[in-house]
Amino acid sequence: MQLRDAAEALGVHYQTAYAWVRQGVLPARKTGRGYDVSENDVSALAARRASGTAPRPSIRVRDWAAQAARLHAAIVSGDETLARHVFARLARGVALTELCERVIAPALYRIGEEWAAGEMTIAVEHRASAICERLIAARTQQPQGRPRGIAVVTTPPGERHGLPALMATACLREDRWLVHHLAADLPVAEVTGLARQARASLVVLSSATTESVRLAGEAAEEITGAGLSVLTGRPGDSLSQLRELARATLTPRARSAEA
Repeated sequence: MQLRDAAEALGVHYQTAYAWVRQGVLPARKTGRGYDVSENDVSALAARRASGTAPRPSIRVRDWAAQAARLHAAIVSGDETLARHVFARLARGVALTELCERVIAPALYRIGEEWAAGEMTIAVEHRASAICERLIAARTQQPQGRPRGIAVVTTPPGERHGLPALMATACLREDRWLVHHLAADLPVAEVTGLARQARASLVVLSSATTESVRLAGEAAEEITGAGLSVLTGRPGDSLSQLRELARATLTPRARSAEA
């Protein structure tokens, strides 16, 4: 069949199908009319997309700062439709973790600076954060198949900023972790109890303030005393760091050291 027909069968734009051909995701043969693809290859790719295992087309972003600025303008004005458009367009070819680090985090950091300088009300700041939470939550799904590990993600008691914890959840799920996301501000005993019930090997505590970092350290001592691995995130830590540290907790050497 022609590539245009294949794109229609796959439910994507022609340019997306063409990008898959260029990247080798969809085998095709160049002809005088364009590209021919086999129905079997189209069916196989459709099945992989349905199972969540098909690779996303790659998008080359030339100016990440410009994308962050576009999102910043949208969420500050409360234009959630525009924010979704900006995010969805990038999400077609960019990993969610990278979007959080390169687009959402810079936009929110700028908002934090504007609020600290008295240039923005806390209501506008909360509205912007809530929009970002919905953008991330809509694209954060549990992995299919056998997970890399099981984790519980939350904040230390007293920390009410739940967005960094949601980003951590998105990062780990994208790395094939089964994640129980508990949002924010739970007692340590509740976190530990649920982690045991879920047979989690890792607890992640995300902090957005200096005081919360201190509380996370205290909570981590209590949780590790219950035999669980704990990672505590601080303001400025990256999701890439979280991913690598979480993987390290699964190695026999790391478990032995923690024990």
